[in-house]
This record gives sequence, structure tokens and C-alpha cells, in this order.
Amino acid sequence: MNEHTTQPARSIPPLSEQRPAVEALATLVEMFGSLPGGYITIHTRPFGGPVRLELQFDSPQDFEQWRTCLRIAPADVVLVASPGYTWLSAVGRCRGVDVEITGFGVPLTYKQATTQQVAGVTA
Repeated sequence: MNEHTTQPARSIPPLSEQRPAVEALATLVEMFGSLPGGYITIHTRPFGGPVRLELQFDSPQDFEQWRTCLRIAPADVVLVASPGYTWLSAVGRCRGVDVEITGFGVPLTYKQATTQQVAGVTA
């Protein structure tokens, strides 16, 4: 008896399905063209789901400018840490499209970023 593992065929959506993210990016350029530029990606989920626009910045300062303009609450910012990098991440919306912003260059070590703090005192 043979066993075969099958996976659903990966369907790459046409470029036209990324139009909402391209239009959101154009809107951001129009509204906030003087803000720092960053590394820009547009993703369409291979197995369906909404298109997503991602903006990555080299500094927390650039991230903060974009966070403010996208009206993302400070409480919605996540500090992400790995042994090699520590960064800020948050998701806003523009023209109905999720806009994920990421800010690298956070001056914390992995240990500092992952140490639990209670009432302002490091545990």
C-alpha cells in the first residue's frame, strides 16, 4: 500500500488582486510623502485572504512618525525580540487595507526585551 501526502495546489492570485494595497500605498505617498521612506512589500495570501501592505523602517523614530500618522494607538505596538534583532511592530489601516509597520534598530538586547517587568520593577 502506498501513501501519498498531497497539499492543495498553490494558487498565485493575479497582480490585479494587489490593486487595493497599491492604491493604499499611493494614498500614503499623497498624504505623507515627506515622511521617511522604507522597505515596502505587498503580499497576497497564497491560499486566499486579504492583501497586505508592509512598511519596514530602520529606526524606532521613523516607525513612530508612521505610527502617529496611521493613528495606531501606542498600546497596539508590539515589541518583538529574537536573539539577533529587536523591533517594533503594529498594524494600521488605509483604504481598507492592513498596513503593517515595523521599526528596527530598537536599542535593547534580546535579554532586555524579554525580561518580564512587574510594576516598573524588573523581575
